[in-house]
Amino acid sequence: MIAVVQMNYRYVLVVGIVLILAVGVGSAYYFLHTRSPTVTVPPSSSPTSSTTTSSGAFDFLVFTQKGIAMLMSPSGSFLGYERLYNLSTSSPVQTFYWDEYSTTAVPSSVLAIPLNNGTILLFNTTTMKETGKTSVGSSIGFIGIQLSPNSKYLAVADGPSGVVEVLSATSGQVVWQKTYDTLQGKTAYPCDVRWSPDGKYLLAPMKLNGTIDLIDSTTGAITNEANVAPTSQPYMASINAQGTQAVVEFLTNKTDGFYSFPSLKLIGTVAFNSTHFLPQRGVFTPDGSYYLEASASTNQIAVISTSNLHVVNMINLPPTSAPGFADIVIAPGGATAYAVQHGNPTTGGIIYLISLSELTSSSAVAGSIPLTTAPAIVLTIPSTLATYLADNVLEPPVTGLHC
Repeated sequence: MIAVVQMNYRYVLVVGIVLILAVGVGSAYYFLHTRSPTVTVPPSSSPTSSTTTSSGAFDFLVFTQKGIAMLMSPSGSFLGYERLYNLSTSSPVQTFYWDEYSTTAVPSSVLAIPLNNGTILLFNTTTMKETGKTSVGSSIGFIGIQLSPNSKYLAVADGPSGVVEVLSATSGQVVWQKTYDTLQGKTAYPCDVRWSPDGKYLLAPMKLNGTIDLIDSTTGAITNEANVAPTSQPYMASINAQGTQAVVEFLTNKTDGFYSFPSLKLIGTVAFNSTHFLPQRGVFTPDGSYYLEASASTNQIAVISTSNLHVVNMINLPPTSAPGFADIVIAPGGATAYAVQHGNPTTGGIIYLISLSELTSSSAVAGSIPLTTAPAIVLTIPSTLATYLADNVLEPPVTGLHC
C-alpha cells in the first residue's frame, strides 16, 4: 500500500488461499522451513468474490515487519508461525515493509504479497512456498494491490514508477501495463488502486498529478477523471460495495473526499482538524451507511455517516509508543471490522476488533489481539485452512516471539 506517509507506515493488506514463502532482499538471506503433510489433506478452495463477505469461522494470518508469518485466532491465541525472511533491524527497509493489499478475506488459491520496493511475491498457502515473483518498479514507495471481484486478476499501482497494471492472479502474467505521468514528465504517483464491484473499472488516486482517475480495467484507458489541487496529494481510495460512492484520502490537508461513483462528482469533504490525526486507510460498512477512517498517526478511528458526512463517533484506543493504524478491513461475516495498529518490531502491534452494530456507542471496541512484533499485513483465512497450517506446516507457538 505503499512517498506518502512515514516509511514506518508502509504496509499491506490481503491474501489468497495459498501462502507464500519469501525471497530475501538486500542483506536478508532466504530461509524456508516446511513439513511434508502425509496424512492431512489440504483444504480445497474455490474462488469467491472479494467484495462479498462470507460467513464461517476465520483466523488471522499476520505478516510482520521482521519477516515472520504468525497465525492468530480472533480470541488472541497464537497458533503457529513461519519465518519467511531471516531479518535484523539493520536490513534494507524494502525487505521488511509490505504495502497495501485490500480484501475482505482470502478468496482464491493465490496469495500475492507486495513489497514496497515494487516487487510482488506469489505464494502457495498450503505449502508456504513461493510460486512466483514479479517486479513493477524498483524504488521504495507505496505499492497498492487488490484482487478483482471474480478473484481472477490482481490490480497493482506502483507509485514511484507511475505504473498501473493488471496481472493474472494465478500465474502473475501481465494482462496490461501502463505508465501514468504528470504533464511535466514525472511520475503521477498512483499510490493505491481499487476495483469497482462490477469489475469494469479501477480507481486510482494520482498523488503527484492532482487527479483521481477512473480506469478501464480491461485496457488501462482513463475513462473519467476528477481534478483536485495538486498540493492536496490524493493517495488512498475506497469504493462501497454498492458501487455508488467512493472516498479518497488526501495527505496534505488531512481530508477525506466523498465522491459519487462512477461519475466522480464531489459530494463533500470531511476535514480532520486535529494536528495529529492523519487519515490513511478507510473502509465502508457493508450497507454503505458509515465510513471508518483509521488514522496513521494516532490510535483513533473516525466513524463518518455517509448520509450527512458528519463524524458521529471517534473511537479512541489506548495510547502506545508507536501510535497509528496500517489498515482497517471488514471481517468475514460482515459484523466486525478489524483495525491493524502497526506498532514497532520491539514493542509489537495490536489487532483491534470493532463491532459494526455498536459503531456510534462507547462499546464499539469488541476486543483486541496483542502481537509480539509489528504487523505489516493482516489477512483473514478460513479456520479450516488455519488448522491445516498449524498442524502440518507452521512451527509451534513460541512465547514472546520477536525475531
